[in-house]
Amino acid sequence: MAKRSKYGNMPPVPEYRAKVKGDAGVYHVLGIDWMNRMVLLDRAGTEWTPIKNVAFDPPFPEPDQASE
Repeated sequence: MAKRSKYGNMPPVPEYRAKVKGDAGVYHVLGIDWMNRMVLLDRAGTEWTPIKNVAFDPPFPEPDQASE
């Protein structure tokens, strides 16, 4: 059995989508750097974007909930 962290387990990738100010696309969020206020997006490769230019969408629906 794997050792559990006393602080909890972080998900491997955040389950958010993001829209960037001035852009019509919706991108996958790969990481969030709270200290420097940047968001890592999968936008034609990986790109750090200032959090002030990003609007988060709710997480993706679970596969079993998508059919309802």
